[in-house]
Amino acid sequence: MIDTIINALSLNKYFGLDIAAATFMFLSMYRLGHHHKDGFALGALASICWIAFNILADSPAGVIANAIIAAMAFRSLFLWNKPNTPNQPQSES
Repeated sequence: MIDTIINALSLNKYFGLDIAAATFMFLSMYRLGHHHKDGFALGALASICWIAFNILADSPAGVIANAIIAAMAFRSLFLWNKPNTPNQPQSES
């Protein structure tokens, strides 16, 4: 019975990567909405799950897009605490 339900919902087709990725992405948006830095880490983790999913689904565009999104999330995570330095023009002497 449970096998029929799992097969009907295709829960085992991609090893649950799609469910994990969606869950991590929702958590990421929630945490970022509350101004928590770990939201970027959750977003990167979601993108890594999406990359694995897209490899199994034979979608090169999905792999590339999510690799870029993961890189952007990691960059944002590392830049979170850097002080903002405004770009001020050099004064001519």
